[in-house]
Amino acid sequence: MSLLKPFKLIGIAHRSGVVTVRYPFQPPLVTPEFRGRIRIDASKCIGCGACVNACPSNALTLVDDGERRALNYFIGRCIYCGRCADVCPVGAITISREFELATDNIGDLNSRVIHYKATCSCCGEETTATERMISYVVSRVPVTETYVHMGSRCRKRRFIEGLMMGRGMIYGESER
Repeated sequence: MSLLKPFKLIGIAHRSGVVTVRYPFQPPLVTPEFRGRIRIDASKCIGCGACVNACPSNALTLVDDGERRALNYFIGRCIYCGRCADVCPVGAITISREFELATDNIGDLNSRVIHYKATCSCCGEETTATERMISYVVSRVPVTETYVHMGSRCRKRRFIEGLMMGRGMIYGESER
């Protein structure tokens, strides 16, 4: 019986036909649900950092360097979960079906989007928001237009001044 077993297996394999793809000579089967490399559209990205907060593998990082803010994507750390694309408020991140990412140059695995930080309209101090982020917020919530161009200190000061005026006091004056 053990001598006939290989012939039996050959017969089964012959009936089922070819079940493998001759990759790279034939294209692989990639379903629509397949998640590969992410793409960041620099023209849509506002530099908010929502994708960085959602990335479990730290493939996306946000680096503040003076007046610039850089969103870095290192493909070598990416686990292709797609959480970044889910949380992006402007749809700047899309998931491609590209999976052939082998390279001999590590620089090919990095991509970067540069944003410029906004400055406070009152004191001129650099804010944590980018210029694109501010224009996005104003387009969505026009009521914020008076405060969105201010830094956090100036917003806080104006808020306290408003509270004090409501109580009949002058800002900086202590309560008696």
